[in-house]
Formats: sequence, C-alpha cells, structure tokens
Amino acid sequence: MAASLSSSNGIAIETGECTFRLDPGRTVKGDFNVISHAHSDHLPRGGDETAVIASNETLLLAELRTRKHYTSASHESVSLLEAGHVPGSKMIMVKDELTYLYTGDFCTKKKVYLDNARPAKTDVLVIESTYGLPDYRFPDPVELAGVIRDWTADALSLGRHVVFTAYPLGKAQELQVILGGMPLFADDSVLRHNAITMGGQDAGAGPLAEVGNEPSVIVSSSRNVMVHLPSAVRRNALTATASGWCLDGAFRGRSGYDEAFPLSDHCDYYDLMEFVRGCGPSAVYTVHGFEKELAASIKKELGIDARPLRQRPKGQKKIDSY
Repeated sequence: MAASLSSSNGIAIETGECTFRLDPGRTVKGDFNVISHAHSDHLPRGGDETAVIASNETLLLAELRTRKHYTSASHESVSLLEAGHVPGSKMIMVKDELTYLYTGDFCTKKKVYLDNARPAKTDVLVIESTYGLPDYRFPDPVELAGVIRDWTADALSLGRHVVFTAYPLGKAQELQVILGGMPLFADDSVLRHNAITMGGQDAGAGPLAEVGNEPSVIVSSSRNVMVHLPSAVRRNALTATASGWCLDGAFRGRSGYDEAFPLSDHCDYYDLMEFVRGCGPSAVYTVHGFEKELAASIKKELGIDARPLRQRPKGQKKIDSY
C-alpha cells in the first residue's frame, strides 16, 4: 500500500512503518523530522525531538536562529538534494513504494554564490508555489548581479553611501558576494549569519561601528539601521532592496526605496513549470504560495494531476492511485 501524504504539522509522509515530517512546525519524537533550510517559516517552533535530518549548515543556522541545539539524524530512505535557495538549503527525497520529492523553497537559476536545484525523477512531487503566477518571470541572476554592482559603484563614485536592506540569511550573503571588493559593512545579525554561511569569513564586511564618512555599502537586516548610522551618512545615503516581489509595481511604489532589484531566492513561474516537466511525476501537490493557481496551470499546461495539498477534499489522504 502506498504511503499517505498530508499537510498536518509540516508535510507528513506516513509509510506504515514510520512517519517522515518535512519542515514540521513541531518536531515529534518517534518520527523522522527533516528540515529543508533555516528560514524561520520552515524551522520547528517547538517539539521535544532534537535529532533531525538536515544539512550541517542548516543545523548550525537552526541553532543560531532558535537557540536550540539540534543533532544530525539520518534514514536510508531520505536523500537531501541541492535546493539552490539559501546556504544549506536542500530538497528532500523520500523513497518508499513510490518516490516523493519535496522541494521546500528552491531555485533552479544559477546564481553567483550557490549551486542551483535540478529536477529529479519522482512519482509524487510536492512543490512550493511562492511565485506560481505567469506574471513572475525573473531576470538571469548573474546578469542582474552585474546591474546591481554597476548601480552601486556609480553611487559610490558620486560620493553616496548605499544601504541595502536584505534578509540576513541568503539575500545578505548574495549581495555581499555581488559587491565584493567594495567597502562593505553589515549589522550584527548579518555578520552572525556570515560566520556560518561564508566559511567562517565575514565577506570583508566590517561592523556598523566602523562606518565612516567615506562612501560605503551597508547591508542590514532592518531598515531601522539608519538610526544607528552617523547623521552625515544618513543624509547622504541611497537605499535599496532586492526581492522577487520587486517585480510588483505596487511594491516598488510603496516601498520608499531609491532602487529595488528583482533578485529572488525562489523559482519564478516558468522555472516551476519546467521543473515539474523535468521531474515527470504522476501527481503534484502545491504548497506555500499561489497553490490553486499553480496547480491549475500544471494540470492545464502539462496534463499532470495537480492540486493544492492543504485543500484536498476532507479525508482524501491516500495517493495509491498514482
């Protein structure tokens, strides 16, 4: 009999012999708890089990971000595949009578500092749908990196400081790689993540206390960083951010940044569709975003049975028809 799949406390795969919990909200003793990456919305918020299946980087980052010590576990049925999302991120493959692939958050585009995710043949695919609408088509990250670097260099040449607001895990590291060689500074949160994600190095970024009057680049996890900078720097600073949501005209209009770059750690709609095609699944379940819309596109465009995992009819958990 095929395993059952549900969205109760993470993505739960119950095989009859054991239960695999992928990105659970709470770890469960006796189950195999697997963490795809260390962003807060994918980390356990509680639970008694501290032995989890995850990459070494994710274990260290989880401890930094939750102040809870996790130890490494394994299971012969579980494989971790490159996700290309943030340092340490992995897709999760579980092999039972059928093969299940859970992408977590992932990116198939080649970036300046991470390997990209690649399709893997599977029977059942559980795929994120954060940008699961055709409106989202992201530029090539390497080309966009050049645009970001040129814009920043131009600002510095004009005597301006540049303050980037970026998530401290992933986007902050990517920006620091893009802007390497420039006078870089970062807030404490970014520096703590750098220590784990960049081989113990700080990417050349100094602490905010060392920011002076000379034009520089500041990478911060919060827009509130401005209040901690010298007044001369605040008066002379350009502000910027980088996110897939920057494609939205409404975001750009209300954000208040001087520049907003559509640099994303996720797949765009077209990447998602190509990934599904490459995996060749019999069934697809969408999670985390535009679930209904992406499932409808997969069904219409690719002819694959697809549905939002969280909105399946009540009681319909078995997928042994695939």
